[in-house]
Amino acid sequence: MTVDWQHALEIHPADWRFPAGKSWIAGWLVSRSGRAPADVRAWIDQRPFLGLCALPRPDVQQAIAGRTDAPASGFSFLLEPHRGARRLRLEVCDLSGHWEEFAALGISVSADAEPTPAEPVPDYTALLRQLLQAHRRSPATPLGALATEVVAAHRAQPLDTEPNPPFWGKLEEPAATGRLKYGRLTVTGWLAHKERSITALTAVLDPEAPIPLRHSLPRRDVSSLFAELRDTTNSQFLGNVNLPPDLPLPAALRIFATLDNGHTELVFTRRFRPSIEASDEPPLPVLSFLSFARAALALRRAAKSQGIPTAGLLAAARSVWATSRTVSALRSHPSSSPLPLASLLPSASRPLRLLLATHNLNLEGAPILLFEQARHHAAVPGVSVRIVSPEDGPLRARYEALSIPVEVWDTAAIHTATTAAQCDAAIAALAAAHPLPDIDLIVGNTVLTFWTVPLAARLNKPSLLYLYESSSVEKLFAGAGLPAHLRDAAAAALRDATRVCFAANATMAVHQQQNIHDNFRLVPSAVDVARIEHFVAASDRLALRRKHGIPADVPLVINVGSVCERKGQHIYLRGIARLRRQWPTTFPGRPFPLFLMVGARESLFLEAIRQEMAVFQFSDTVRVIPENGEVDDFFRMADLLVSTSFEESFPRVLLEAMAFGVRIVSTDVFGVPEMLVANDEAHLIPAGDPAKLAVTLVKALGEHFAGDTGKITAARSRVLRDFDTTQLLPQHLALARETAAVQI
Repeated sequence: MTVDWQHALEIHPADWRFPAGKSWIAGWLVSRSGRAPADVRAWIDQRPFLGLCALPRPDVQQAIAGRTDAPASGFSFLLEPHRGARRLRLEVCDLSGHWEEFAALGISVSADAEPTPAEPVPDYTALLRQLLQAHRRSPATPLGALATEVVAAHRAQPLDTEPNPPFWGKLEEPAATGRLKYGRLTVTGWLAHKERSITALTAVLDPEAPIPLRHSLPRRDVSSLFAELRDTTNSQFLGNVNLPPDLPLPAALRIFATLDNGHTELVFTRRFRPSIEASDEPPLPVLSFLSFARAALALRRAAKSQGIPTAGLLAAARSVWATSRTVSALRSHPSSSPLPLASLLPSASRPLRLLLATHNLNLEGAPILLFEQARHHAAVPGVSVRIVSPEDGPLRARYEALSIPVEVWDTAAIHTATTAAQCDAAIAALAAAHPLPDIDLIVGNTVLTFWTVPLAARLNKPSLLYLYESSSVEKLFAGAGLPAHLRDAAAAALRDATRVCFAANATMAVHQQQNIHDNFRLVPSAVDVARIEHFVAASDRLALRRKHGIPADVPLVINVGSVCERKGQHIYLRGIARLRRQWPTTFPGRPFPLFLMVGARESLFLEAIRQEMAVFQFSDTVRVIPENGEVDDFFRMADLLVSTSFEESFPRVLLEAMAFGVRIVSTDVFGVPEMLVANDEAHLIPAGDPAKLAVTLVKALGEHFAGDTGKITAARSRVLRDFDTTQLLPQHLALARETAAVQI
């Protein structure tokens, strides 16, 4: 039994003799080491029940923890012991997902109580997948312990709460399944009080980081039904809450309301399992048959030990093994034909006329990659380049400075089509308006230019589609709210393009089911190291800091790229908050770093980020830098680059940081481990985990203060060796020549 958690059981049946029916147990729980309780669970013999925790107990927090801002310490259970039950155990789980027993005692139950209920056969396919994913996240944890927890999490009876009068309301999202987009849970509903005004609503998933919800928003339907309540015309609430990656499932969302008299009360508790909306489910680990069999056996033993039937487990194991074997093979060895030998390529003396289509002309990763290809290709004798985009933007000036023509095409009819027939008609109209007799190859850049493939087919031209998105087409288009016929058209483009080029094996594996014609190819993205070296030599780091108002003696940490959910800046902020709490004891006397988000455009997400910055009181700690043409300045000034993305194929910002000699902390998503070797060239961490981010920031900044440049030197050598434009842009041109030579 743990000695870290102090506790008291204040409400319980006398002498622990339970009557028939349901009984409350309540008390408080405080960690001596300062950990926050993420969940609590009771076991009555072998039956698990979930409870409520992190309930406000300021008296205990002040008296026991010594501070009123300590993690909330109250907990409660509503239990219904079965006839003949003899033992009660109470467990607590912290934010790392680790369960510990903190109390155990004998009980007796009235003879009038209900007998032990029969349990249905669980969905063993789902449980086995959960076990394998848990094993992937925690490979050092014994399979038996993981299996025990997977089965217990499935069986545990949840405790949800609804508002009690004089509160009235409805939590509309999340339901039993919560929509999760890049680690953020959507929360919506309405709440009103019969007599008082609600001054604040706070949502809690992570007890260390409560999130204020927007409230008192217009809600007309409620006011017409509940006229006797106060402020019903403005009773709507909404917000997004970050889901910690190791939180035990089903997760417990708690919402607290504060009234105009200062009273705070728990109004909603909702247990849910997350449904990943914007990216693919976590992959299963690559396992041998023996390792897989051990996992299946561990699940069987866990089920039997908890007294639930195991019928159907063998059939589920066969199904999951067949699926995992196929997917693992694709992820480990994606099927893609190599580029042909140079001797088999079309002659470089033949003219090559390229039309390059980009989804916009903004200063973003994919459009900039295309710009660098265009600049390289146009400089080769016999190669001509034209650019088309549905949107204008700052890259137009860079193209025109190189005398590369740019055209803005109206493709709105394609993306606003409500049926597949309308989409086809819009592409046919585009082909009629632009017959392109002087073009040998049409190149699309990102899946949003899927229309270039059917356009090329109508014009009897070969097509080359570059794909940087690491979400499946289904997830990508569903997350953007685009209709199914566009999703189908994009999937067809991957199948029908003459060639599809990927920068990373991991991204290719996501889309492998579309590779039925063996038209996928792999050519990594590149960075112009010589250009960066010239900029470094021509610029003064301290002068740039003065220009941008950044103190010379403060460590500078940058997060570069669009400020959006996919890039994970909400995780960036939470990692900074955790780092700030431990800074005085970790780096005493050192100045706290300045953290930048470089590349912001106005959006609802950016507004939410600013609100969180205000909550964390980050006015002197974090700055938001609008998108501009001076990103090189920030790489030159920075001591550390942090990438918190949930989804990246082959991120350009990492290549640039490697070339600039900036220390790197990055999530290990998709193609990132193909770019950087963890621990040797960079610090790589899981996505969506602010706790691991904070720990890793301590390591990286410790290296900075110590003058340890080992990872920086190794990463720079890697980019020079493998990802310089001098090596890779000729390969992209070779792919274009090979594609253009295919007979249509």
